[in-house]
Amino acid sequence: MKGIRRELGRKAIHVASIAIPIFVWIFGRTPALALLVPALLTAGALEWARFRIRGVRYLFLRYTRVLLRTHERHRPAGATYMVVGYTLVLLFLPRPIAVLAMLYNGLGDAAAALVGRRFGRHRTAWGKSWEGFGAGLVTNLAVGFAIPGVPVGAAILGGIAAAVLEFAPLPLDDNLKVTVGGGLAAALGTLWS
Repeated sequence: MKGIRRELGRKAIHVASIAIPIFVWIFGRTPALALLVPALLTAGALEWARFRIRGVRYLFLRYTRVLLRTHERHRPAGATYMVVGYTLVLLFLPRPIAVLAMLYNGLGDAAAALVGRRFGRHRTAWGKSWEGFGAGLVTNLAVGFAIPGVPVGAAILGGIAAAVLEFAPLPLDDNLKVTVGGGLAAALGTLWS
C-alpha cells in the first residue's frame, strides 16, 4: 500500500504538469518559454547545489524523499528531466506536437504507472506490466486524437512510440524519453498524414 501511495504522489505531479501544455495551447510558445526557461534554470541550480552543498542536500531530501525513487537520491530528479523535456519539445517542435508530447508524459506515463501498479498481473523481467503498457498506449492515442491540428498518423506513431519508450528498460529517465521521443515520433508522423 505504501508503494501505491508514493506512486500516487509522483503521478499527481505528472497530472498537475498538464497545466503547462494547457498554458501553451492557450497563450502560445513565447509566454510558456518565459515560464519554462527560468524553471529549467532553477531546477538545474537546485540539482547542482544538492549534489555539492550538504545543507541543500539535507533540505531537499527532507522534503522530497517520500516522492523520490532510490536512484533519484544520487542522480537528477524526475521533475528536472520533465522540465528539460517540456522545454526541448516547446523549443523545437510545432505547438500542437509539443503539447501532445507533454501530455504523453503528463497523462500517458501516469496512466501506465497507476494501472500497472494497481492492476498489473503480467510483469516483464524489468518489472513493468503489460496492463500498464496498454493503459499508457490507450491514453496516448486518445490524447493524440483529441488535440486539434494533430494528424492521425502523428497521433498513432507518437502514441505508440511514447508508450514503448515508457515501457522499455532504457537508461534515460521516462520524463525525458517519453516527452522528447514521443514528440519526435509524432513530428515524423506528420510527414505521412
